[in-house]
Amino acid sequence: MEFSGAPLLQAVYWKVFSISDYVHLLHTDSEHKVPVLQEGDTDKYKIFLSELLVCISHKAKKLSSPISFLQLSTQREVVARVIQRICEKQKKNVLAFGYGLVAEKSSFRVKFAPNICNYFPNPSTATISTSVLWETLLSRVGDDVMMHLLENCSLFMTVPPNCFYQICGQPIYKLTTEETLPSPWLKQDCSIYKANILAQHIERCSLTFKGCSLKMSTVRIQHKSARKAHGEIMAETREMHFGSAVGGAITGSRKAKRPLNFDLCDIPAKRRKTELKHTDVNLFNSITAVQKGILDSAAKNFTLSDLIEPETTIKSICTSADRTIPSDIFVDFGKMLYSNPISKEGFSKSFLINMLESNFRGSLNLIERIFMNSNVLDQDANLQVSSESKRKKKVCKRYWQMVPYFRQVIENHKLCPYNSLLKKHCPIQLIGKNKSENVHGNANEDHINTSKTNCKSRNTLEQSLSNAETVTHHSELCVDKEDEMLVDDPYALLKQHNSIWQVYTFVRECLHIVVPESLWGSSHNKCCFLRNVKMLINSVKCDTISLSELMCKMKVEDCMWVRLNKSNHFVPASEHLLREKILSKFLFWLMDTYVIQLLKAFYYITETSFQKNKLFYYRKSIWQQLQKIGIRKHMTNVKLRLMSTDELESLQQQKNISLVSRLRFIPKTNGLRPIVKMCNTFGAQQSKDLKIRKIQNFNSQIRNLFSVLNYERSKSSNLIGSSVFGLDGIYRKWKNYALKLKESNPENINYFVKTDIKEAYDSIPHSKLKEVISKVMPPYIEEVYCIRRYALLWMDTHGRIRKSFKRHVSNFVDFMPNMKCFVTHLQEGNVIHNAVLVEQSLSLNESSSKLQAFFQQIIFNHILRLNDQIFMRLIDDFLLVTPHLEQAKLFLRTLAEGIPEYGCSISINKTVVNFPIDDIPGCSSVQQLPVHSLFRWCGLLLDTKTLEVFCDYSSFSCTSVRSSLSFCHSSKAGENLRNKLLNVLRLKCHSLFLDLQLNSLRTVHINVYKILLLQAYRFHACVIQLPFNQSIKNNPLFFLTVISDMALCFYMIFKEKNKGFILGSKDASGPFPFESAQWLNCHAFITKLSKHKLMYKTLLVPLHHCKRQLSKSLPTETLGLLKELTDISLHNDFSTILD
Repeated sequence: MEFSGAPLLQAVYWKVFSISDYVHLLHTDSEHKVPVLQEGDTDKYKIFLSELLVCISHKAKKLSSPISFLQLSTQREVVARVIQRICEKQKKNVLAFGYGLVAEKSSFRVKFAPNICNYFPNPSTATISTSVLWETLLSRVGDDVMMHLLENCSLFMTVPPNCFYQICGQPIYKLTTEETLPSPWLKQDCSIYKANILAQHIERCSLTFKGCSLKMSTVRIQHKSARKAHGEIMAETREMHFGSAVGGAITGSRKAKRPLNFDLCDIPAKRRKTELKHTDVNLFNSITAVQKGILDSAAKNFTLSDLIEPETTIKSICTSADRTIPSDIFVDFGKMLYSNPISKEGFSKSFLINMLESNFRGSLNLIERIFMNSNVLDQDANLQVSSESKRKKKVCKRYWQMVPYFRQVIENHKLCPYNSLLKKHCPIQLIGKNKSENVHGNANEDHINTSKTNCKSRNTLEQSLSNAETVTHHSELCVDKEDEMLVDDPYALLKQHNSIWQVYTFVRECLHIVVPESLWGSSHNKCCFLRNVKMLINSVKCDTISLSELMCKMKVEDCMWVRLNKSNHFVPASEHLLREKILSKFLFWLMDTYVIQLLKAFYYITETSFQKNKLFYYRKSIWQQLQKIGIRKHMTNVKLRLMSTDELESLQQQKNISLVSRLRFIPKTNGLRPIVKMCNTFGAQQSKDLKIRKIQNFNSQIRNLFSVLNYERSKSSNLIGSSVFGLDGIYRKWKNYALKLKESNPENINYFVKTDIKEAYDSIPHSKLKEVISKVMPPYIEEVYCIRRYALLWMDTHGRIRKSFKRHVSNFVDFMPNMKCFVTHLQEGNVIHNAVLVEQSLSLNESSSKLQAFFQQIIFNHILRLNDQIFMRLIDDFLLVTPHLEQAKLFLRTLAEGIPEYGCSISINKTVVNFPIDDIPGCSSVQQLPVHSLFRWCGLLLDTKTLEVFCDYSSFSCTSVRSSLSFCHSSKAGENLRNKLLNVLRLKCHSLFLDLQLNSLRTVHINVYKILLLQAYRFHACVIQLPFNQSIKNNPLFFLTVISDMALCFYMIFKEKNKGFILGSKDASGPFPFESAQWLNCHAFITKLSKHKLMYKTLLVPLHHCKRQLSKSLPTETLGLLKELTDISLHNDFSTILD
């Protein structure tokens, strides 16, 4: 039997069966056979069997042998037992959604499983428990098979004509990771592939490379045999010198074998190779078409042994799940952000080394904390010192020998003058009346040398401490000066962030003092670690570094302290791996605990609103002053007040525990922006898990409220009027307006007004907010809303499985509790087709109020009634475009006067117009542009005459593209680089810039070139972040393939955005052929990569070659247009990018 929606299941699962075929396969070797389908069965039961599918994943547990088909329990008892086992094992299973282990305040308890309770309804599980059809199926297959189906398999119900929903098993959306999915834009298209010049060049180079490889393999074999003979001779020599015992272990014919994994380190870091694989010739081949008749062919060539485990099995000692790969262990740089700004500069008392004494016991405790944890990731600087009674592992001789080294670490830490070193490397600038000067003054320059020093220099500890004492003497004289300079000047204080080099030199000198030279082993190891420290300090907000990178190029043999025996005898592979493991744990602790806590102790580290994800380092004394100013202004603007002691005590005594939000600030160019995050509960001391659950519950209520308000908005679309939700909403409105205006009167002058609401959310009156929302959702009408959360999976036209998580809201009258009815309803409304659904939760919420964004959408629709023009609002940015000058002036005059009733006033300095406004009072500082100009609004450049749309790249000015990208430093760095660039390209190719109906061909060409040019900048930003110093020259074909994919991916998107247009033909004619996209792509990458010729020499030659070939194939007019539009003078906005 064929199913049109089954290809999606076939792409995810190993095998897909109908329930009848699956049970028939189990009956193969069984004597007790009860047919699933028997004479006299109802039509309803027959339909049920035909719609039930059994899917088996590769990692699914097999059914134990021998198989029993006896029924001993009812269906409700079987389901309850399965749910109990799932909850106890803490597994993810759709059957157990809404169920959990019993807690103190549990909801409805399950009848046949007393330690399980039901938190929210699960209609599918309820149907399986109580349905007569499932009871009949149980009587045919027995308890064991039914429990195996519900616990270890994935069952799906078919909803005609072509959709499915999952009723048990691991959620299908957990199985469809990006790593297992086919590439979205490489679907085979012969015409495009033949025209892809760069892809053809890569194919020719690949064939040449393979030919050279075959020739080189012969040379390698000859060289290997000569080296083998030489090894036998050397082995005999060693045997003569060192004796038969050692010589017998080293022979030329016997290779030294290393285990694939040894706890943390699988192979030595210095031998680690690039994960970038050479490009395959058939890279652009598509995935083969999914075969039809899946269920009929599933049972063919498939034996019972594939589903059943033998009675006695021998399990391997070390499974793949137990192994930990160093490339999957990361130091999270995010832990150093947003330290407590109230605390003083310095380590807290709970810091581990502060709590240890510099004696034998303290050193042993430190060694246990670093090396004897079962998991290297369980490193926390604020963990309490483990007592002797808690010590479970016996300290081995190797660790006993380390005690003197780590005793020295504790002593050095206690002697290190951190504050003096901080003032030396990160001095505070005095703010005078007319100038700024250094805290220490010029007189101290002879004593304090802040010049860059080589990390290979071997200054002794005594010299470092001596220099620090000198700094302390001079810094004591200016303590009063520092206090005097901390004035309430936020603009001056915001400039007092420290540079990357200042922070690095401070950390470097602290490491130089605290960590003894013997622990580094050599200056080479020290330099390698300091290089990673510098990368940490120069990282962006979401960066990480893997343990593999931390161990890269570290020389384990230089570290004598990791050895059990100090003599230079032969070292077995297992011993060397153990030494690597010990060194890796020490380096991980040093970076993850000491260095990160050092930065948190002395700096407040934060991102800014004007440099994307780039991190800024402020000394805590500076940030404390900034926070005081920010809190004072914030309390004035939003009318906050301090709570009295009596109010706090009454809150603590309340039954309903209050939730506490943490207020922090991020720097802006002209001040501070408040950010609030709910992070704690106020009241009696509670467990961490309970606090997290309460916060999650509150956030869930907020999301439910948002869903309900969106439901009301969908019923009454006139509530929000001119509001738009992102670029899609802007595109729809702007295209309709532009096309209508061009048809009616294209010669009209368009008048633009852009303005920004001052402190939009801070100034909302709460009483008015409640009043407005009450009109939408009257509190006296107790209407119940049903919210269903579900996951939706489908296969797009490019053969890639896509997924999204959705919420469906309905009132109680329209609610459909049965999942099959719900899926049928969505199919009838053409919402879904050929899709798989997974219901996640179902909840009921009564009407409520208070949502600020929705409030704004409603009130501005009430107070602004405008016709015959376009008016849009995106959050707090307004745009009015009208052909009538008087209406534009009236709009500006109305907003300039303000609307006190709603707390609405505009920022005059952010208001822009393209007409004279001398007759409008209070608008003298408004920026006036020419009538015909490019008008900026919300990241767009709008042509005031033609209404064409460009993208505004001014936000990248004086910023680094790297700061806007988060790069995953995993073992599959090359694959991550490619996927990251393709995903970003897909997001940036919006119809607003590529629509040939809205924009002219010239404008589209400019937009395309700028999109691809920025992709080249992103490409460079990703390449310089590749781990292990991976070089372009190691595998140039891979990087050429990535560049080629850019053009192919873009053109596929471009064709989708302009359906109905004939863009090009085989002879490269037409308005926008594929050759034009390739030419622009090559030119964009050549423009960027030429600035780094030494780095990209191996890529520039083939790119120039392909560009010349494309220039020959393109018509003269098209080529002339491309050259004109890619002139450097047209793209000055890219010249200020810092990369």
